[in-house]
Amino acid sequence: MHTKSVLRKETTHPKEMVADHVVESPRRLPVRGAYDVLVCGGGPAGAGAALAAAREGARTLLVEKYGMLGGTWTTGLLNPFFECVGRGWLVDELVQNLSRAGAFASWRKERYDDHVFDVETMRRVLETMMQEAGVTLLYYTLVADAVVQDDRVSGVVIESKAGREAILAKVVIDGTGDGDVLARAGCDYEIGRASDGQVQPLTLMFEIAGLPEGWEQRSSEELYDQMISIIEEHRLGYRLPYPRCSFAPWVINTPVPGAADVQCTHAEADPLDPADLTRATILCRRQAYETVDVLRRIPGLENIRLTHTAAQIGVREARRLKGRYYLTAQDLMAGRRFEDAVTSCAFVIDVHDLEKGGTGEDLCTVRIQPYEIPYRTMLPERLRGLLVAGRCISGSHEAHASYRVTGTAMALGQAAGMAAAWAVREGLELDAIDARKLRNVLQTRGAKFAEDVRVVHQ
Repeated sequence: MHTKSVLRKETTHPKEMVADHVVESPRRLPVRGAYDVLVCGGGPAGAGAALAAAREGARTLLVEKYGMLGGTWTTGLLNPFFECVGRGWLVDELVQNLSRAGAFASWRKERYDDHVFDVETMRRVLETMMQEAGVTLLYYTLVADAVVQDDRVSGVVIESKAGREAILAKVVIDGTGDGDVLARAGCDYEIGRASDGQVQPLTLMFEIAGLPEGWEQRSSEELYDQMISIIEEHRLGYRLPYPRCSFAPWVINTPVPGAADVQCTHAEADPLDPADLTRATILCRRQAYETVDVLRRIPGLENIRLTHTAAQIGVREARRLKGRYYLTAQDLMAGRRFEDAVTSCAFVIDVHDLEKGGTGEDLCTVRIQPYEIPYRTMLPERLRGLLVAGRCISGSHEAHASYRVTGTAMALGQAAGMAAAWAVREGLELDAIDARKLRNVLQTRGAKFAEDVRVVHQ
């Protein structure tokens, strides 16, 4: 579309330097729109929330900072799709749609019940599902702040090429993963492990092509030993950034012949500091190139090539809400069940501890039982109008290391979206939703709870 060139000038906002601060004068933000449900973040949790809210009749907007849906699946190249079986409803539909497109497959099925997907197809399938559900999408938009009045979240402030604006909603769902909205709204939150605040390392996933037909990695320990031997034999001077353990390295075959997503990079960083994220990304990208250089020296892998690194470094752990219920490792080990459960999980406590990995103190060896996650973990202690979905729900460092996987995140999102739509339709506060009814409806739509699932990866 061609338009006549017009000289333009945007209004600047007055600011004043005061000592070592910049002080902004008050401003009036244009309201871009008002919705029943506003979902912030288009990753697994946000996608599930937006689809569920719209399917339940709510006028729904999803705001996403990238130009795609999927979050860690698509911008982060994260495979496998852990905990995608038995989550019910929208998770099942997503799996079915990927399968029909030939973009979903089993991975290491002899040992585990894991699955992988094609990233590009995931982007397209999610957009198609959103369009069919009637979700309005807003890409290339950053959620910069929360609008809070009288202990109620009534919208957010956004930043984009269009400037600074506001979006209002009856219910806001934080699906950002890092808990950006809950933090801006003033909710209490935790970060890191209780002893010292240390968070899990970050990983930049990358994709390779050129794997020979039929090649499949058998274990992380075996590949680790091969890589160490090659580094020493050829005096490459590289250093693997993790100990001999079960969580890395992994070359994860995708449904695309000869292609794999690789988990072989680690960097310790503060996930809330952009300078630290920048440093970690650069470090991990270098590790990716070094990894491919080593892998090419393994017989049969001489023709592999690195096609691209992820657009977004993978953050395992950032903010965790302090909500109405706080899920703990004891809940996981006991296989705790709840009347207000919205999903179940059976994933190992997957802490990427760069010191204890592969030792008897590795939390991955802790035995858990299939457990349930209550609706209350998504509810802030006092604020109204806000639900939290995905890995930033209320729980401990150890519990988070299990429920942070993407199938569980999307299941939490679909429950949050349903609850939000019900609250709008019935004129209820979010904590007045009948959570037992929520559980029952999810169960009729295919969600399996603790008695119907089994532990994986142990």
